[in-house]
Amino acid sequence: MLDLFGMRSNYKIVIDRELKNANNGQTKHWGTSHRERQAWLKKVKDAYVVEPSGDEVMINDFLESYQPPKYQGLLITRHLGKNQRYLDPDSVLRGNAKQLVDSLIEIGVAPDDSIKHLKFVIGLQCDKNRELGPYTSVEVFS
Repeated sequence: MLDLFGMRSNYKIVIDRELKNANNGQTKHWGTSHRERQAWLKKVKDAYVVEPSGDEVMINDFLESYQPPKYQGLLITRHLGKNQRYLDPDSVLRGNAKQLVDSLIEIGVAPDDSIKHLKFVIGLQCDKNRELGPYTSVEVFS
């Protein structure tokens, strides 16, 4: 497993939903953000976890016995699908990543998304296995 900023990767969440750029910017109206969050929440509840052993388990089953550590970090990866292009590196977390993180908090991955509990959130892109994409993975560190 990977070490990052003095934290070790604990597990990875794989979500069948695309992380989008939303280059038009975040709207000031709450309804768009709310719909996006609800869409992420639905997909997050259907996600699965890859444990350090390589075992895969549905996220709800995993979280039943999970006690979030006090400090965590998230590595969010946008996995490209066929014919998709890379976003600019500074745009990876620009679009709907906030709603994704809010959904992870709601299901119990971390207590909240303040700096008190989440020490970092980093966005990457990957073009390996394009035939499986697009999808998003979140590696959880502590």
